[in-house]
Amino acid sequence: MARRSRGIKRSSWLTFRRRLLLIRLLLRQPMSGDQLMEAVEAELGDEGYPPAASNALRHDITALKNEFGCSISYQRRSGVYVLEDLGELALLDLPDDCMEALAFIEASFPAGATLPEHANIHRLLNRMMMLLPEHRREQHQQQRSAVELQLLGKAPGKIDPGVLATVKRAIERRKELAFDYLGLADMQPRRHRVAPYRIFFRPEGHGYLDATLLEARPPGPERIHSAIDYRLDRIVPGTVKILPQMLPAQRLQMPAYHIRYRLHASVARRRDVAVYFPDTKIDYHDDGSATVTASVTNLWQARQLLLRYGAGCIVEEPPELVELFRETTKGLCAIYSPGEPQVG
Repeated sequence: MARRSRGIKRSSWLTFRRRLLLIRLLLRQPMSGDQLMEAVEAELGDEGYPPAASNALRHDITALKNEFGCSISYQRRSGVYVLEDLGELALLDLPDDCMEALAFIEASFPAGATLPEHANIHRLLNRMMMLLPEHRREQHQQQRSAVELQLLGKAPGKIDPGVLATVKRAIERRKELAFDYLGLADMQPRRHRVAPYRIFFRPEGHGYLDATLLEARPPGPERIHSAIDYRLDRIVPGTVKILPQMLPAQRLQMPAYHIRYRLHASVARRRDVAVYFPDTKIDYHDDGSATVTASVTNLWQARQLLLRYGAGCIVEEPPELVELFRETTKGLCAIYSPGEPQVG
């Protein structure tokens, strides 16, 4: 009798473990009966399903519905089971500060946003909500985050899905990448060969590829081995190709520039100047102004950041950055003061 009792107990534990595994599998994605049985056998081996596996699977799903109130539907057209609600089988609960973090993420990445990764973030939030007890889900519905990231709901430039998928694969495989790119100053797209490292989105909504330039045809103003932020929506669809060359273990040494700029007292008198660049050193002066030195690898990006200061910033070096500001100033004068002499 003792052996029989232990056998019943073990059998009950295996059944419960198998049913929990079914829930885990269906949380991942809808699956057919055959896929579910194969996955259970792959994890539990001989202790998975008995010979009459189909009947046992149906019995498990019925038990999950009756014993825990799980909502599991069968879509006949696609032949898959879909987990719609966990009922009383709450597998996750979170402290209040983590619930606040969920509200913050949901407020920052609302449903319906068109940035490529927003939809995935919202699906993750939905999955986490499904795992929570019903009363915690109700609390979350009533909670509003007092803090949120100021991100645009729509990307100004539409990113081609094929471009995005190929760039992601190249980064994951650590392979060189080639594509045709239409830069701001280009009349026609030019071929770029790069070492890709990451994709990121700026607050205005544009998506960028952070890459090191290896070659450009025909050559342009870019420096070889410099870091460039490529706008993903300016990469020409259908031209992206993953190359066989592997990226080196360490990122190629990028040419660095020593920059120096002076900030007017109206900007620096509070002595709380923002640090935008690596190796930044700030020297505050008695008149309230400040001299800032730093190292940068992307002069175009440095110009964009320093333009935020308007007339409160004077760039002193390097000459290349000074020339970028000179060109910008000429362009602004041509627009806003067309009849007056231009700088330089």
